[in-house]
Amino acid sequence: MTATLTWDQVLGWRVGRQRLTDPSGDPVEVVSTLAGVQAQVAASAHQALAVRCGTPAGIDVDRLLWKDRALVKTWAMRGTLHLLPAAEWDDWVAVLRTREWRITPGWVRYHGVTEDELHAVTDAIPEALGDEPLTRDELAERVAAVTGLSHLGEQLRSGWSQVLKPAANRGLLCQGPPREGTVTFVDPARWLRTPRRRPARDPDVAMAGVLTRFLDAYGPATRDDLARWLGVTPKAARLILEAHGDALAEVEVAGRAAWMTPAGVAAAASSGPADGVFLLPGFDPYVLAPISHREEIIPAGRVDAVSRSAGWISPVLLVDGRIAGTWEPSADRGTTTVTVTPFAPLPERVLAAARAHLADRYAPVLGGDVRLAVA
Repeated sequence: MTATLTWDQVLGWRVGRQRLTDPSGDPVEVVSTLAGVQAQVAASAHQALAVRCGTPAGIDVDRLLWKDRALVKTWAMRGTLHLLPAAEWDDWVAVLRTREWRITPGWVRYHGVTEDELHAVTDAIPEALGDEPLTRDELAERVAAVTGLSHLGEQLRSGWSQVLKPAANRGLLCQGPPREGTVTFVDPARWLRTPRRRPARDPDVAMAGVLTRFLDAYGPATRDDLARWLGVTPKAARLILEAHGDALAEVEVAGRAAWMTPAGVAAAASSGPADGVFLLPGFDPYVLAPISHREEIIPAGRVDAVSRSAGWISPVLLVDGRIAGTWEPSADRGTTTVTVTPFAPLPERVLAAARAHLADRYAPVLGGDVRLAVA
């Protein structure tokens, strides 16, 4: 039987499930719970963890990446940079390998790389990467030497990294520690000290785990939500849901069918309305997915203020599960001012709660004095 949920139940459950109402756990655990954290903007990823972890002052993403090697930074869902738990690396690679790279004539013209050349570059990555991290320039030189494709120097050095993303999805490279502010790349097998010849993870088993984490962080989600989040076609997402449907539950929210885990349905059904005021950073997981929730959590006519041009997702003020405005930080002489641009006048209780959240969650990360202002 299909369960029926209200939006108040859904948002109340999601705010709690995403550890906003009760921050707890360490960064690696939280990254796992959120099925990865988008990390093109390092500060945003750090802040996304700071508003959810038990102790924001103790978060050191660089240490977890480059010293402890408990997190991995690589291109993952949608071809965007993410933080992923190193302990789950095999699962993520097994899932990401199932993504089809559609090399269209338009893609070839835009990037200046043929499909055969892309495959040659990808196959050359393991030989090109040695024991030490390589900068983008160093990797480009190594790949050119292995493949003989020296004319692809510009494409290999491009900051967009389209030529390297298929190799990342196959688990052949990930980011290494920066060298004098420059990105480096490493062989994940060497970096994570894992046996190169161990059996590959079963992709169906891996997908079951990733799908569960996705739905328990972003559900209820539709087929199109899954397709957009993972970066696959709607057909591929439909096949994934069909293959794992026996372990999932279909629900209805405001007349729309979607998917959750059975545990998620039970928890959401007993949840009350969302409660709390939170300052969420840019590219925050709560806002990024699922897109089918945006009509409910963003006021009409305000989507462009939240989801801006070139895929930029604004920092937002979340009030009782719904977005009530955006915010921007500015620093001057040791003081960081967070200026909120509200979508409607904010009552004093909301402003007081926002100030408390800023002091509790952001002051330990930003350092110095922090204050709230309203545009």
